[in-house]
Amino acid sequence: MQESWEFEIALPLKLTNQILIEMIKDLVGQKAKEIGILLSYYYKGEGGLVEDVKLIDDINFNTPTSGTLKVNFKLVNFNACLDIHSINRDNMVLQFELDPLTNKIKFSGPFWAEREPDDV
Repeated sequence: MQESWEFEIALPLKLTNQILIEMIKDLVGQKAKEIGILLSYYYKGEGGLVEDVKLIDDINFNTPTSGTLKVNFKLVNFNACLDIHSINRDNMVLQFELDPLTNKIKFSGPFWAEREPDDV
């Protein structure tokens, strides 16, 4: 599985890497809750919920309009039946792709292979 989420972004007429870096930093700060929902899909099988998403490290460009960024977040696991409630910090690398024609930026998480059901 690989999860992704698109956000609308207002692009200036002249777009440089530095301007794009600042826009992505602001977007991650403003849309932390939505990005947390995206990241929570990766942990839903174990009852995890992602909160408090923050950008860490530098933003790396693969092309002028795409690259990677690393986020840090709280991973909250809660299961009342097993009496589990833990909060840990974790990191994840996200890919981004900017589409200047539609003024959208797409964040994609890593590809995690889904496990096939066990034979009985």
